[in-house]
Amino acid sequence: MHAARSLKLLLQWPVSDKPLAQVLASSSMGFRVMPWDCDFNLHLTNGIYPRWLDLARTRLFIELGAAGSFVRHGWRSVLASQTITFIREIPPLASVTVRTQVLHIEAKYFYVEHRFEVNGRLHAKALARVAMLKKGKVQSLQRLLQHIQPDFFISDADMTPQVQAKIALLEAKKLAG
Repeated sequence: MHAARSLKLLLQWPVSDKPLAQVLASSSMGFRVMPWDCDFNLHLTNGIYPRWLDLARTRLFIELGAAGSFVRHGWRSVLASQTITFIREIPPLASVTVRTQVLHIEAKYFYVEHRFEVNGRLHAKALARVAMLKKGKVQSLQRLLQHIQPDFFISDADMTPQVQAKIALLEAKKLAG
């Protein structure tokens, strides 16, 4: 079923690389919780969330006009870290909207928030740290942004408290060995 969702997303890929959204704009993607997406507790199983997050980030890249650059320049996005907070369960057959937004960009990583909403109510939240690779090496995000939105400037001034906390947690994990 995941393959069908991926194929549907790729078929929606626009022919043009012209951005459909600004870098810090929000992107939305809808899902329906099918019975096979549920666990024995009859709610969305925790293994589905990361799959949907991958699709939501792919859609974001498509909307930003970056997908074509990925193909032409051999770039890949890789998940460096991801945390998910489950707030309330999502029942079978629920219509779920995953709202995705880039919260912060620095030279090496960008931070993406995902919100799982059912009828406008928050059910889960994820924060992902993503890097761009080319030939196995991390690339400057400014190079990617030059291709999709040349006038965008990276600034540390707008770092949200949750991104600051994520960075601090990752640094503490490194120090803990």
